[in-house]
This record gives sequence, structure tokens and C-alpha cells, in this order.
Amino acid sequence: MNKRESEEVRVMERRIVSKEAVKRSVVRSTKASAQLERRTVPAGFVRSERVERFLAERRQRG
Repeated sequence: MNKRESEEVRVMERRIVSKEAVKRSVVRSTKASAQLERRTVPAGFVRSERVERFLAERRQRG
């Protein structure tokens, strides 16, 4: 008997995961990634009128 035949093969049990659970996981992962890259925006942050105008102009240009 060679080494491969003597090794056990472990198979994970299948689980049914809801779409909501997947979405929560993605949101949590995205937030964690943003924090690691120091790209987080504080809760309640509001852009200035000047920035809103600038972004609106850029959207119009394409």
C-alpha cells in the first residue's frame, strides 16, 4: 500500500446558505478590506456642495 492509499480524505459537509447570509458576509469583508486600506468614510459623512457639483460635472462628461 502506498502513502496516498493510506491517507484519509476528509470531505466537508455541504451547507445551504441563504442569499442574505452571503450578502452580509460580502459587506463585512468589504468593510474590513476598506479599513485595512485606510479608505473608510465616517458614518454620517456629508459631501460639500462644491464636491457634489464637481462629481455631477464629471458624470455628465462620461
